[in-house]
Amino acid sequence: MPDSVDMSAHFPRTKGPDYRRADRLRGLAIVALAFVSCLLISVWARRRATPEPVVPPAPPTTVGIAGWPSAVDVVKTLPRARELTRRSLLRSITVDGVKSDGTIDAAGPGRARFQFQSAAGQGPQPAREPGTLARRPYCGRQAVLVRKDGIVAEADDAEASCAPQATDPLPEPHCTLAEIWAHALERGVPKERVARIEYFRASAGPAWRFDAAGSRAHFTLYGDCKRELDGRDAANVSP
Repeated sequence: MPDSVDMSAHFPRTKGPDYRRADRLRGLAIVALAFVSCLLISVWARRRATPEPVVPPAPPTTVGIAGWPSAVDVVKTLPRARELTRRSLLRSITVDGVKSDGTIDAAGPGRARFQFQSAAGQGPQPAREPGTLARRPYCGRQAVLVRKDGIVAEADDAEASCAPQATDPLPEPHCTLAEIWAHALERGVPKERVARIEYFRASAGPAWRFDAAGSRAHFTLYGDCKRELDGRDAANVSP
């Protein structure tokens, strides 16, 4: 019988896959991914722990005031007021010198005050050591005014604490000061008067309070101006 033939001499040997090398590469990729993730979390945590600084208010301006100066529409000016503060939650609007057409004369007795706040821990915060937590929840507070020289923000009060019981912010107004005055005219308030009108959160929800100088007409309307509130429903619960 012929000698057995060594077949390995005629066929080259193939090298199998290097599983150990693939495992090493996979392990290095996992370690790198974990490192990058930790780095990103560290940066995020540092930013969260660093309070937003208080920015000094800009000087007064007349830009964005609807009807400036003698027929200012305060409700239409609200978007401009929002642009002048870092506080996002509307808490109240107080308007003095409101004429029967629903506008104010800022060159005369008309004035408006928009009050804003932030949710707990948001917006500008009191300065503190880097990496430390706030001593208590701060909501801050800032007012934006319409006055003789235009619209301007007051200094931000970053030290203002949050109210013991949280309340919802006010929604965008659903009626105008002219509509509120129309209700007053129906009650017999002379159109020559000027009024103080406040938008606030009552126990029943968003509400408007009307008070005309030299008149006995004082009333509170629900936020849609369709019904009057009285008693406990009209109580102010704003923070």
